[in-house]
Amino acid sequence: MRIPSSLRGILVGATVVAGLFALTWGLGVVSLDEPHDENQRGRPERREARPDPVRQLSSMGYVDGTVDEDLERSGVVVHARGRTQPGLNFYSSRKQARAQLLDMQGNVVHEWSRPGMGSWQHVSLMPDGSVIGLVKDKRMFKVDEDSNLVWTFEDRVHHDLDIGPDGNIWVLARTKRAMPRYHTEHPTTEDFVVEVSPDGAELRRISVLAMFEASPYAVLLNDGDSLTARAVARSNPHRRSKEFDILHTNHVEVLDGSLADANPAFAKGNLLLSPRNAHTIVVANPQTEEIVWAWGSSKLMFQHHPTVTRDGTILVFNNGDERTGSQVLELDPRTGDIVWTYGPTEGFFSHQRGSNLRLDNGNTLITESDAGYVFEVARSGEVVWEFRNPHVKKKKQLRMAIWRMYRVDPATLTFEYQH
Repeated sequence: MRIPSSLRGILVGATVVAGLFALTWGLGVVSLDEPHDENQRGRPERREARPDPVRQLSSMGYVDGTVDEDLERSGVVVHARGRTQPGLNFYSSRKQARAQLLDMQGNVVHEWSRPGMGSWQHVSLMPDGSVIGLVKDKRMFKVDEDSNLVWTFEDRVHHDLDIGPDGNIWVLARTKRAMPRYHTEHPTTEDFVVEVSPDGAELRRISVLAMFEASPYAVLLNDGDSLTARAVARSNPHRRSKEFDILHTNHVEVLDGSLADANPAFAKGNLLLSPRNAHTIVVANPQTEEIVWAWGSSKLMFQHHPTVTRDGTILVFNNGDERTGSQVLELDPRTGDIVWTYGPTEGFFSHQRGSNLRLDNGNTLITESDAGYVFEVARSGEVVWEFRNPHVKKKKQLRMAIWRMYRVDPATLTFEYQH
């Protein structure tokens, strides 16, 4: 039995603020039951709770997990053998300094861990078994296959990184400073993309905000004192951080040039970025420091993880809100048309995170991050594999969040792991 996802973040907050707990249950939360058949299909159904009190509380900080009354049902709970993309699964769990590599049955075949380092927000697996990861707002790091620390890069890094073909790392970072043109009471968060060498030395940094300001898309920058900015909970400056997070860039991807013939903006080496609070995805040219393409106005809401597929399309996790639920959208960047969607599906909603990856067999691996769920869906939307994070806190009935899961081809790995 699983609490509806529209109230998950609120229930998590209730474990911290006791008064919110009473309010949340007073809203008439309805539990839902899911079948326990290993071959179940689709997503669970839910009944809608009243949304207004939920939205009033949605400016709370990132939640660690989701209240889930079916914590015993963990690991791989759906596996339609013969219909999934073979491989290994790599991920890290919220509030842990650990990453794991799993087989398709959910067995751990390799693990990386650095206790006391701080929780790993994002992790990227290299073919040699090394891992490059982020401790939010503190550092980027590299560990080898045995979890030995290779180097650290100290900065307010956050959310995401990507490795270019030259081995250089592009990572998101941020600072805050007074910008009265955006907000008169709070400092404004300024996002950067930082290029770092393979051994952890900074090469250059580019302000995402400055690129926006110099582009035709500057209109997307809301006035910090405007009614719009204050009404949008997740870009509201009245959070614990006391920063006006004007862009909240949450993804960076180095383009390989595969779309350049169709659209010159997608030239090799350009960067695909996701400024969440602008409800837009953009492509930036790091050489000229210009935004050369943008998409999403009126179509996206608090999106995550735009990523280019082998078919020359872009997948993006459209988080939406409590009323709309979440969707995965597939965009044709040549035309701007949406050519495939997953959702809205009852029960599918991730308030603050989300991920989508197109697999080699045409299926899509979706991380419903806040819930700690990952599922592989066929083109028809049928769920053929599902994983539920076994990292739980039973006393609080929390299943911990998963930022992103990757499906890894074992043939690309050169290090030893358990078979």
